[in-house]
Amino acid sequence: MTTIKRLTDSCLVVTTDDGATLFDPGFHTFENEAVDLATIGDIQRVLVTHEHGDHVSPDFLKWVLDRGDDVTVYGNEAVAAVLAEADIEVATDVPAGTSTEDVLHETTPMGTAPPNRAWTIDGVITHPGDSYGPTRTAPVLALGLLTPWGSTTKTLAFARNLAPQQAIPVHDFYLSEGGREWINSVAKHVLANDGIEFVKLDWGESFTL
Repeated sequence: MTTIKRLTDSCLVVTTDDGATLFDPGFHTFENEAVDLATIGDIQRVLVTHEHGDHVSPDFLKWVLDRGDDVTVYGNEAVAAVLAEADIEVATDVPAGTSTEDVLHETTPMGTAPPNRAWTIDGVITHPGDSYGPTRTAPVLALGLLTPWGSTTKTLAFARNLAPQQAIPVHDFYLSEGGREWINSVAKHVLANDGIEFVKLDWGESFTL
């Protein structure tokens, strides 16, 4: 049994029989108090897609590491370099039960495109980070619905190309609750035409596979 819990923005907790994985613990989730972090349970590993603060907050990671007995943080070399400045150790290998695609972040409004590691918990979920570059997906795909580097149109085309069984929303922090409801309804309608189930997960909500 697998449970996927969405915190806020791009931050997810995926719990399988092997333990709990935290994806992209960014500052939005840590600072805005929309979700009680005490409810996320014990975390065994953290998978970080890229170095931007909305995807990895050193303060959030220190909070996770301080409350866990054996937590490993994984990311690419750029993530490791950034977190080394906060004295946080990052493993750059790929742990058992996961797979990756190293691609580039989509070009930002500032003209940058840092390295981005798309993570997959094999057979469960793919978190592409901030990139349309990944070429494969697990049955569940996390989709960035409102991004400064892309568009909802491009995001839905990306999903239709990869053809997961299910898709869940991420990267929508700047939308109001009503805005999230609307954009979710658009995604649900469009993806249904390709046989992809869109699972609406608002902040703090979860579903079980």
